[in-house]
This record gives sequence, structure tokens and C-alpha cells, in this order.
Amino acid sequence: MSRRTFSAGLTSRLTGVPYRTLDYWARSRFIAPSGREASGIGSERQYTFDDLIALRTAREMRAGGISTQALRTVVQFLRKGGARRPLSELRLVIRGKDVLAVSSRQELLSTLESPGQYAFSFLLDLGHVVRELEQALVALEAA
Repeated sequence: MSRRTFSAGLTSRLTGVPYRTLDYWARSRFIAPSGREASGIGSERQYTFDDLIALRTAREMRAGGISTQALRTVVQFLRKGGARRPLSELRLVIRGKDVLAVSSRQELLSTLESPGQYAFSFLLDLGHVVRELEQALVALEAA
């Protein structure tokens, strides 16, 4: 099954990441395209949908005050913990200058200020609440 890919120009428009930044991130291997790497003059990078998510996440985190170097640290830490695509597969929370990764048990794990330390917080998955209520309504209406 083939995956849809997106040119660097379209990727830039969809994610809001400037083309020059895309180019730099790809060359530095921070967020490289999964579809196809550029292989010389005239070839074009191709980004997958997962890449679009990672790029948009990185852009939002940069807008939230997280430096590119800190983002690299976050990605490196999370990859060591087993995440293959941390910016597109994990839920992340920005708290001040720290980036917290949400574990499968809904625990928050620091990735910058105290890497590996759990942070005490109560996290409510509102999407889960909405889905449960919708299912309850459907079941109620069916009865």
C-alpha cells in the first residue's frame, strides 16, 4: 500500500514551517522526510503525513517558547526511551520551559528540566470523556 507524500513546498504551506527551516531541519536530520530524501540537484524531498504532524508539533512548540536545541534534546531523550517518532506519536505538554511526555498510564515525564522524573499533575483526557458520553447517548437512544 503506498503512502501519500507531500512536496516540501506543500509541506511548508500545510504546516506553517518556512521552507528554509524545513530545509535546515532535513539537512541536520532533526526532522527528515520519511517519504523521500533529496538526492541531488533537481530532486525533491517528500514528506509523509506523520512528518506533517511532527513538523506542525515542532512549530507549535517553537511558538510556545521551546528552543530548537531544546526540541532536539526532547526528541533524543524520547527516542532513547523507545519512541520512534516522538513528535507525531506521543502527547506532549509544555509547562514553562519543560516539555512533559504523557505516558500510557497518563503520567507526565519531564524531558528537559529533570529528564526521566515524573511530574505530579492531574491530566484529564477530554477527548476520551467526549467519546464515552457519545457512546452512552447512542446506547441510551438504542434502548
